[in-house]
Amino acid sequence: MRFRTLGKNGPKVSLVGLGFWEAGGRAWRSPKGNWVIDVVKKAIEMEINFFDTAEIYGLGSSERLLGEALKKLNVRDEVIVASKVGGFRFYEGLIIKGVKAINRRLGRTVDLIQAHWPPPAWMPICRAVRGLEEAVLRGFAHYYGLSNYPADLVEKALECSKRVEPVSDQVQYSLAYRTPENKLKPLLEKRGLSLIAWSPLAKGALAGILSPKDPAQRSDRIFMVAARDRKLQEALKTVAEKLNASKAVVALSWLIQKGAVPIPGTRKVNRVVEIASAANLEIPNDLMKILDDASKEYITKWGREYKALQWIRYVPCSIQYLSLLITRGA
Repeated sequence: MRFRTLGKNGPKVSLVGLGFWEAGGRAWRSPKGNWVIDVVKKAIEMEINFFDTAEIYGLGSSERLLGEALKKLNVRDEVIVASKVGGFRFYEGLIIKGVKAINRRLGRTVDLIQAHWPPPAWMPICRAVRGLEEAVLRGFAHYYGLSNYPADLVEKALECSKRVEPVSDQVQYSLAYRTPENKLKPLLEKRGLSLIAWSPLAKGALAGILSPKDPAQRSDRIFMVAARDRKLQEALKTVAEKLNASKAVVALSWLIQKGAVPIPGTRKVNRVVEIASAANLEIPNDLMKILDDASKEYITKWGREYKALQWIRYVPCSIQYLSLLITRGA
């Protein structure tokens, strides 16, 4: 396994991590049982050390399951655990309260705390940034990052940073969603922040799943479009066959070579081995061009500026929180 430092002076993480939305997340029909323990155990065996979750995934269920798995496996400093506080926590007191609750569910201090989405449009970004800084300075987290912050808000967040700078921005990025390449990714590279890629396989469409099986897939336009994109699917197949790899490994390796840290999710132990292999696959330039050309429409298809989850900024915090309680989380 190869590793990369997040930001200028952040934690050292494996080139590919694992996302645990599916562990307790309401949008996925996750199987019962101890699959989280099995997946984490295999990930550690494969030297994957970066695990991502969030307080809204099953209203903390994902964090609890991940924390229990790490405790049972007696794993602590060997891994970097990232979680996220919701954007309805827009000032210091609410953020600190949220991070403390995350730590209780995990049974450990979270390594990387992220703001899941920006605060409401009428609230100053600086209040959220100050809260994240304070969480680190008071020892409730080791580092902090952003999530779903577009380029202009990343700039504002950096202007607000006084004592501790963010190390990353976690955003949607894949062969089927290349919008970050327009403004956001160049800015992150210029300012020394790492890009963590969520939905790196377009919820499975880039791994060869062409028919939706879960609510999360059925409700995702990007999944549906990518699954039906014959040109993109054929390009993935061609490159995969030339490199003796799977479509998923190729799609993840493409992201790694673009400088991102992808965090795919999986409920299957054998897929962990496959995911880990992406960190060691080198895609030659000519094959990278095949993938770039087949996916170039996705640089602008979904917009020229990153807008994922930005609509939530126009929903009052109380309604955001109440909606999560009613639906029992995302």
